[in-house]
Amino acid sequence: SRLAMRRFYMFELLTATLIDGAFAAVAGLGFAYASSPPKRALAFCALLAAFAHASRFWIMQMGFFNISVATLIVSFLSGILGMLFAKRLKVPAEIIAFPALLPMVPGVYAYKGILALFSFLNEPDIAKKNEYLIIFFDNAITTTTVSLALGVGVSVVLILFYDQSLMITRGAKCDLATRKPSEK
Repeated sequence: SRLAMRRFYMFELLTATLIDGAFAAVAGLGFAYASSPPKRALAFCALLAAFAHASRFWIMQMGFFNISVATLIVSFLSGILGMLFAKRLKVPAEIIAFPALLPMVPGVYAYKGILALFSFLNEPDIAKKNEYLIIFFDNAITTTTVSLALGVGVSVVLILFYDQSLMITRGAKCDLATRKPSEK
């Protein structure tokens, strides 16, 4: 009975993680498409977005780390994978990594923080004002730490492998008018 419950929980977690990754892939693809990368890079952006968001979801669901630390870890790993994909595609790593990380921007926390701030400003009762203020700071701190984790994690990789990132695009020829690889 316990084993069956554990298997059921693991199946539910795997299903939820795959669904999370699928939605992140769609969002990552949209963000990548908006920045006009080479068409061959779009699938890698979506794949990296799915990996990153699903990994953060899994880390948090397993109770290993909170959202900020999980985001830092996954952002660092995404930077490394972005470098590998960029080398394969001969494009700058930023083209792969940044759109993949955008689905992890903490928009819900920012929204809840601003909503709590407006509620705080409009509330006459002091006890409720304190409650709204705590909610505001909780969400504002989470928004700030997750945003910093996204930036720091990927930036550390780009700084550590700065020389390699410049050499990745060496030898890649591109027609500037069509933005497609030239046939030379």
